[in-house]
Amino acid sequence: MDGRLEVRTADGRSLEVFVSTQRVGGYAFWTKRRLQPAGHRFVALVLLAEEPEPRLYLVPSDEWLDASPPLTDRDYEGKASEPEYGIEIGRSSLTSLRRYAWTEAAANGYFG
Repeated sequence: MDGRLEVRTADGRSLEVFVSTQRVGGYAFWTKRRLQPAGHRFVALVLLAEEPEPRLYLVPSDEWLDASPPLTDRDYEGKASEPEYGIEIGRSSLTSLRRYAWTEAAANGYFG
């Protein structure tokens, strides 16, 4: 199940983390109404692949202000679907997704 977590850091900052679990070949998305880019909002992507352990990625929501692959920014003007931010998770997107890979350094930088 996908959801939103409220996280309080060691230094008392309040953060929002939107979590999605996906498989390679999938597409994760959030409506723009729900995920509004801000410095205190993140997406945590848990990717289930062939490895025994899932891969974890952390995307600052403000990355969607100037989205580049694998991030998507879709407005669907004149369509029934709501505007959305997303992440393409095809095999061809995995290389560009690496820049968001979870590392202890990244975690300390964001959540310190």
